[in-house]
Amino acid sequence: MSTTLSSYCKEKKKSSNILFLLFLAFVLTVCVNVGSVSANTDDSDKLYVIKKDGKYGYIDENSNLVIKPAFLQAKEFAEGVAPVKLQEGVWAIIDTKGKIVGAWKNVDEINAFSEGLAVVRKGAKYGYIGKNQLVTPLKFDDANDFSEGLAVVAIREGNTIMEKLHNIKYGYIDKSGEVVIDCQFKSAGNFKEGVAPVATMDLKWGYIDKTGQYVIEPKYFTAREFSEGLAPVTVTFGKSGFINHEGNFVIPPQYSWTYSFSDGLARVKVGEKIQVNPFKVIDGGKYGFIDKSGKMVISPEFKYVDDFKNGLARIYNQSPGFGEDKYQGIGFGYIDKNGSVRWQLSE
Repeated sequence: MSTTLSSYCKEKKKSSNILFLLFLAFVLTVCVNVGSVSANTDDSDKLYVIKKDGKYGYIDENSNLVIKPAFLQAKEFAEGVAPVKLQEGVWAIIDTKGKIVGAWKNVDEINAFSEGLAVVRKGAKYGYIGKNQLVTPLKFDDANDFSEGLAVVAIREGNTIMEKLHNIKYGYIDKSGEVVIDCQFKSAGNFKEGVAPVATMDLKWGYIDKTGQYVIEPKYFTAREFSEGLAPVTVTFGKSGFINHEGNFVIPPQYSWTYSFSDGLARVKVGEKIQVNPFKVIDGGKYGFIDKSGKMVISPEFKYVDDFKNGLARIYNQSPGFGEDKYQGIGFGYIDKNGSVRWQLSE
């Protein structure tokens, strides 16, 4: 089946303010874990993206090749399917056997599925698709996965390109595409355990409930989603730890950066040294994993890592960039919870 989205969107002229975008990308990226792992996975989702000779495929949890590397891009399996890029402007939805169950022309990117829907992007506009049909038109300026029935979306305001770059606001929609929490935040994360991290317009992070009311006041430098009863927050550069739902620190702020727990472990970054004025990263630091007592169980020796999912975590030979081609020229593999390599780093 082939579905075309070209009638829903038009190409936009591209322009950028490099310093502003780099700074904004840095701040917003460290604040929200866009790739959060769903708590509900089944055996059909226990496939992992690999990269070999510049092409993407999938292995199972025992490192057996299941779908050979043949795609230009590949996203994680969720709900039994995964989006893959066949050629420029053409994406497909495949099942765990590699069979195409839906195809889409004239799109630039499709995210992994969550709660039956997936984010689709064409140029600078975002919407949502089912496995073979458009559900929400491409009308948003940013969008995230659905979680607990809601999804983060953003709109840009202003008449000029520079105004729109600076004036972006985030809120939440339901599955009908209706805005249920107004776009009023500088940035926002997914709802997890009934609350979501949001940033005020002056970039103070706190947590709201599904009515849009604060349950933990905005006072943090960064904040991420709750998972397994804890949430990672940062009070200032180099001081990041974990709080509970009452807003009390359970694991003190002692790491460079922290990320949400998954499979009982959380990735943390240590040793990063940042010069604030002018902004400069002096030492990039390394990533490892801690348990819920704060004990380092996998030593910090990696340049970048993802969260654990079904017993494996992806490791990288350098930090990914931004956007659809963020893995271009970057090698990655997988480790298990003992820190043993299950799939060697490969490009």
